[in-house]
Amino acid sequence: MMIKLNKFITLLILLIIINCNFQIVKADAESKALDIINRYRDIGRYTFFTTDGHLEHYPEGFCGGIEDLNDCKWNEYIEAVILLSAIALVIGAFTLVFGIIFWIFRCVCFGGCNATHGFFCPKTRYDPDIGEGYTSGRVLILKLVTLIMVAGCVAVFITALKGNSSTSSGINNLSDTIFNKTSSILDELVQISIELNQTKYEQFGERAEIQNQLNQVIDYGNDIESKGETISENAKDINAIRTKIIVIGLVFCVINAGTIGVAALFGLPAMARSAAMSLVLLIPFMWIVFSVHYPINSVVADVCMTYNNNTGNVEQQLANFTNPIVSEIFGTCQDANNFNSSALKNLDTTVSNLIQNATSSTCDKINDACDITFKRYPNDDENEIPYDQNVLDCPPSVTCGNSTIGIYIFNSTVHNFQYKCKNTNICGDTSTCDASNPLNLMTCGWVNVTSINECSLGNCIYNNNTQVTNAAKDIVNFYDILTSLINIWTEQFVPLFRCSSILSFIDDVQNIVCVDEVNALDLIVAPTAVFAILLTGLGITAVLGSKRFDSKMRVKK
Repeated sequence: MMIKLNKFITLLILLIIINCNFQIVKADAESKALDIINRYRDIGRYTFFTTDGHLEHYPEGFCGGIEDLNDCKWNEYIEAVILLSAIALVIGAFTLVFGIIFWIFRCVCFGGCNATHGFFCPKTRYDPDIGEGYTSGRVLILKLVTLIMVAGCVAVFITALKGNSSTSSGINNLSDTIFNKTSSILDELVQISIELNQTKYEQFGERAEIQNQLNQVIDYGNDIESKGETISENAKDINAIRTKIIVIGLVFCVINAGTIGVAALFGLPAMARSAAMSLVLLIPFMWIVFSVHYPINSVVADVCMTYNNNTGNVEQQLANFTNPIVSEIFGTCQDANNFNSSALKNLDTTVSNLIQNATSSTCDKINDACDITFKRYPNDDENEIPYDQNVLDCPPSVTCGNSTIGIYIFNSTVHNFQYKCKNTNICGDTSTCDASNPLNLMTCGWVNVTSINECSLGNCIYNNNTQVTNAAKDIVNFYDILTSLINIWTEQFVPLFRCSSILSFIDDVQNIVCVDEVNALDLIVAPTAVFAILLTGLGITAVLGSKRFDSKMRVKK
């Protein structure tokens, strides 16, 4: 027993540690993402083409920190985001153009293809026999610098691969999260529609209107699901292509870097020259990858941060209702009990009216039953003066309604009885007189039943008294149908579209976009920029090595 207890305590401690570690990791990820978002927020953005050729600073925030999306000047915002990549694209284009020109005229005016005198235009060749050429010390330094940069390329290659993989997973996860939520809601709506089509609900006048509105919501949802599925599939296809292109490009770049490293180690000038020539395409590729992903985090920073337009400051938290996008789509959800759609609110109103009317109808039946009386003879003696006895002891101080109808059903005492002929002393015997004439009959054997519900279940003592039992069954049956309808609405439909449910879904999306994707994109953006710079450096060392790695061009000792 002690061993089992120790095992249980150990397991409990491990679970607590794991949970704490998970919470710490989650908090660290959010804190890191917030730091990244703040860093991107501080980056200045400018417009040029949409401001009549004048370079103007663009305000912080989504669409310049506007409060209403209708006020957004989309052309200016898009330009401000795209121009973030302008410098990188210019560098990439310059590298491509200069690289092509460089290699075309390499042997003519860019130092020559052999070890010669002259900085740009090659002159006479070095003569190692008389002490001309490259010294071993300088060649060694060049090799060390080359190998250090190759090691750096390997490091950023691994980081960029991880970032690319995480970004891809995040995009797919976002698509699946949105699509699964839509599909799940539609499945629930279809099930609700099927349940509402049961014949027992036909007695409610508003049922047809509710079914019609619900079908409109389902049709609209099916259309969204179909379009969403198409968008999701296209997004995944594009993401898969993006992922493959980047992976292939990264692999080519690291192989090229490795090739230059091998050329440096083993003194292979031709290999260094070939690798340097291929960098004419690979360096611009890395700048393009950087340029594509760099503005995305800027937009994400706008979407995920909350801007206070009165002070121009940014609160240190992820998006809430002061964000124009969130406010536009989920502005009614500042109260978690609200519906996130006016159409759904109208449907809720229709059903609420139905429930109210059905409750009123049930209460009318109960109130009518409360007023029913029969003549009761004291001690079942026909010679005594009879008095009016209510069949139900309804609560005198409680009015039947939505919140009190259960009291009537489960707490109102039922007074049941039998009939007998007045000319007999046997209660329940109606054979000694003409029972079709009410004047020949009297009530007898009065008993108390705890509730209408008990009576409807066949526990009404005298179940052959159909006047009482049938009335009880009708009331409880109507109440059960009403309760069933209320349960369908409050327990199945309402939770789907209350803002509390939608906001939890938004939290999931926010965690993907504003935490996972921000961190993942940062692992692509920074490494690709560093990779491009390192490749540029390797290009220079490879060009130099195309002559210096040749032992024949070194000074003879």
